[in-house]
Amino acid sequence: MNDMPVDGEKLGKWFMGLYHEKQIGSLCAVHCMNNLMQGSVFDEVELSLVAQDLDKREREALGGAGLDAESGNVRADGFFSVQVIVSALQNKGMQVTPIGSSEAKAAQDNPCKETAFICNRSEHWFALRRVGGHWFDVNSMYKQPKHVSDTYLAMTLAQSKEAGYSVFVVRGAFPPTDLERDRKRLDAVVAACKEGVSGQVSSSAPAPSASAFTGASYTLSG
Repeated sequence: MNDMPVDGEKLGKWFMGLYHEKQIGSLCAVHCMNNLMQGSVFDEVELSLVAQDLDKREREALGGAGLDAESGNVRADGFFSVQVIVSALQNKGMQVTPIGSSEAKAAQDNPCKETAFICNRSEHWFALRRVGGHWFDVNSMYKQPKHVSDTYLAMTLAQSKEAGYSVFVVRGAFPPTDLERDRKRLDAVVAACKEGVSGQVSSSAPAPSASAFTGASYTLSG
């Protein structure tokens, strides 16, 4: 069910209280970041402004060279560089660290203790997010989230790296979610994600009661 093509313009953004944007066009980076933050925090306009600011600073660092060149941080079709993703998240007080770096050693040793990861390969971004002690794969290409066990999380990250994904651990003060305060509802979401039960609600409804770029030595896209 989850692997069929999705239409984010027709499908809702909430799954039984878990925020899960679906794919619209080439906006996977926006979907990934919002699914990560569990709310509609970012949009393509904000990321475009971040890209413009990065372009300006990069040109200033080069003494004005390349003023007429195309942006190195956003493409016309909506793909954003990893620098844009990192800068936008930093603007919200988050820290984004490549999982292979020394600063992320704790995440490598015990990923279940973290709160979130974002992954990128072949012009697609997706997020893995822990909510109330449970991990979910909130990939925008899925019709509904997938529950990820602690054991499978470590396997998923290892297999993703082997498959060529760039994996980043995201740390910071994540906004609280209603599900974290309602264990019964959270357990119902976990069960539904495991069984493939539809829990879609309207895209406008809140949770109930509640070419590729390269830079900074990382491959990036989408």
